[in-house]
Amino acid sequence: MRIRVLILASITLLLTPLVASAQSSIAVQAISEAEQEALFPSRDVIEFGRTVTESNCAGCHGMDGLSDTEGMPQLAGQRTVYLYRVLQAFQAGVRSDISKNHNVFLNDEAILSTAVYYAGLTPAQVTRKPEAVETPEATQTNVGNVDSEPTEQSMASADDPFFSIRPAMKRCVKCHGAEGNAKGSGMPSLTAQDPEYFVTSMMAYVDGSRSHKLMERLVGKLDEATLKAMGVFYAVQEPQQTETRGDGDVNAGRRLSEDCVSCHGVDGNTKNPGMPTLAGQDAKYFIKAMNHYKNGKRKHQKMFEAVEALSEQDMSDLAAYYASEVPRRRDVRMPLRSTEWITRCERCHGIDGNSSDPRFPMLAGQDETYLRNSMKAYANGARENTTMYAMAAPLSAMDIEHIATYFAAQQPRAAVYMRLPCGDAQK
Repeated sequence: MRIRVLILASITLLLTPLVASAQSSIAVQAISEAEQEALFPSRDVIEFGRTVTESNCAGCHGMDGLSDTEGMPQLAGQRTVYLYRVLQAFQAGVRSDISKNHNVFLNDEAILSTAVYYAGLTPAQVTRKPEAVETPEATQTNVGNVDSEPTEQSMASADDPFFSIRPAMKRCVKCHGAEGNAKGSGMPSLTAQDPEYFVTSMMAYVDGSRSHKLMERLVGKLDEATLKAMGVFYAVQEPQQTETRGDGDVNAGRRLSEDCVSCHGVDGNTKNPGMPTLAGQDAKYFIKAMNHYKNGKRKHQKMFEAVEALSEQDMSDLAAYYASEVPRRRDVRMPLRSTEWITRCERCHGIDGNSSDPRFPMLAGQDETYLRNSMKAYANGARENTTMYAMAAPLSAMDIEHIATYFAAQQPRAAVYMRLPCGDAQK
């Protein structure tokens, strides 16, 4: 096997917090002498690593480090010290995966040799085109798969986290407005709605629980990821109160709304995830929706029971009341722009996911599902790392999707390292 020369660059980067014991104590570790030596492995060390890998790791990760199982990390070309420390954490039981057996009880030499073996393998070649992203350095140098010259598309993508769904959303503007605040009578406003509710509502046109020829055709062309992104887009827009408030009795509607509070909030601004906001909604649309629940055109048992006994006047009064209330924006954060999260990740992982420090994992070309699940695990504390928790916890679901997609599409490269003065690093 061809042995790649490894050189350590950038000794000033942040050190990866490592859980150093079974008691989950976090310690920032400089590169040890053993780890430093592993950056310049002998043929015997590599061959020993091959033997250990064949017996303990190849079943899941393959001898070539290129697993074809979704959600399984690619280990080929992974950074040596990072991989070594991860294997140590699994060995100590500090890090675990209940679905897989990582208690192989290898000694430290075997673990280090395994890390060396996988680090020397050729990473997977990425064939799909990465998301268009304009990075701070892209105007000066060609980095990975990022264009050296900014394009109109890449600049737009960097400034607009919803760039990828803009073409799909053009279909919605005529009826619902550019920002989701419908102007036409009988059309629902999409702002102030929970993203989860938006996706559920759209999928109802696909599964038949809602019936509308045009919506069935339009939604049927969109995948779930696009629908989720659209839900976030409408949720972060500033809602406007409808101009068509109907002719019902607002006070009578307020009294009737007491039966709706548990799901839709005191004033129609619900905090319940997955529930629609009714405040400021078009009165004509509201009445039409209630009638659809009543006659079974919309299939929802709880709503059917709620509206079954309502008269047309009751519906009109409820519609007038909710239309008179001021809608409030949902507590959903605007997704980060591409340049924002790339800048945050660059310091440790490189601008294109090719870390130049063996203590940090290579993200370029990594399995997308694995990246997504890892960030979620850091965010919810399932994987303990103080630095990554601080990075991942504020991310929205859409941020995580964008980051995973971007790095998975970058071309992985072999690392080039220069020797780190071990003694100085310990100070």
